[in-house]
Amino acid sequence: MYVLKPLLFALALLVPATVQAQAWATREACTVTTAEIDPLYLPSKLLTILQDKVTKLPNPRGRFWRIQSPDGAISHLWGSMRSNDPLILDLPVIVQKRIAGAQVVALEFDPVSQSREAINEHQKREIFRSTTSTFNLDNSGLKPVVLYWIRSRLDGLGWGGDTVDFLSLPFIVENLLSDPCDDFASGALPDQNGMIQTLGLIGGASILGLEPPNALTDYLKVPQNRDTALSILAVYGAYRTPKNNYANRPTSFALYLQGETALEREWQKVDLIRNYGGELAEFHSQRAENYLLDQRNKTFLQTALPDLQKGGVFMAIGSFHLPGEQGMIELLRQAGYTVSRIPLPGETPDAPAGETQK
Repeated sequence: MYVLKPLLFALALLVPATVQAQAWATREACTVTTAEIDPLYLPSKLLTILQDKVTKLPNPRGRFWRIQSPDGAISHLWGSMRSNDPLILDLPVIVQKRIAGAQVVALEFDPVSQSREAINEHQKREIFRSTTSTFNLDNSGLKPVVLYWIRSRLDGLGWGGDTVDFLSLPFIVENLLSDPCDDFASGALPDQNGMIQTLGLIGGASILGLEPPNALTDYLKVPQNRDTALSILAVYGAYRTPKNNYANRPTSFALYLQGETALEREWQKVDLIRNYGGELAEFHSQRAENYLLDQRNKTFLQTALPDLQKGGVFMAIGSFHLPGEQGMIELLRQAGYTVSRIPLPGETPDAPAGETQK
C-alpha cells in the first residue's frame, strides 16, 4: 500500500493547478519538441522520493524484454505508450526489426473487426444508460472539479458535457481513457499500438488480441463492478487536468523514453494526491489498478501462453503493465519463462555490465 509522506504531499501542492475547459488543448499546446524532465513539474526532491519508492519494486525500468520459454522458444515484450505523437511513434530500430520478424503480434485487443456481424455488435453496444436507471454521476462521490474535467473531455470529443447524465458509465470510461492531444491526428496517424499492429501486418504476422475489444466495457457494465468504474473515472478524471496534459507532457514523454515505467506511473499519482489527499488517492488508485493492470495482466498471460510456448511472439501492452509484483514480467517468470531486459539507447541503465542487446 502507498504510504503518503508529508514531504511528498507538500511537493504535490507545489505543482500548479488550473481549471479550464478543453479549449486549452490546442495544437500548439500539445506539441512536444523535446522530451525532457521539467523541474517545475517534477522537482528534484520529489524525483528522489519517487526513485527511492520504485527501486523497491520488481523490474522498475525497461520497455523492451526478451522472453524465453522453458523449451527455449524466444519471444519479446514491449511496454507501449498510447500516443500518436511522432516522438512516441519513433520506435527503436531493434524493436522495429523484432516486429517485422514476429510470427504473432499480440496486443491488448485487436481493433480490426473480424466480420460484418462484429461491426454490427460494436455499433449496438450500450452507449446510453437505461431509461429506468436512477444512477446520477453528480451524486457518485466524485469531486465536482473532477466531474467538470470529465464533462470537459466529453465536450471536447463532441458528445457535449451534459451527456454525462445520459451516457453509460462504461462508455464514459472508454472515452476518458483517450488523450485530448491525440484528437488532432485521430483517424490520420495511428497511436503507437496501431503502428505496431500495422508493422506486424506488413511483416506477415498474425494479430492476437489478448482480450476481446469490448472486454473493458463488458466488465464495467456489470452492476457489481460499478465501484471499479467510479474509481477509474476518479483516477482518469484527475489525469485530464489541463496541467497534466499540457505542461507535464514533455516530462511524461521523457520518463517513458528513459524506460522509467514504474517512476512514470508513481509520478502520475501525484495528481491524485493533490486532488484527493493521500488516503483517498490510494483507495481509487488501487481499485482501478486491481482491474486495469493486475486482473487484465493475468488474462493477457493466459491468452498469450500457447503462442509464447511456440515462440516468435511480439507482445505489446501498456508500459504500466510491466513493473511490480503483479506486473507482466513477474507473471511470466512465475509461469516458468526467463525474462531479461534489452536496454535501449537513451534509457536509464540498470542491467549488469556486459549485457548486450539480443
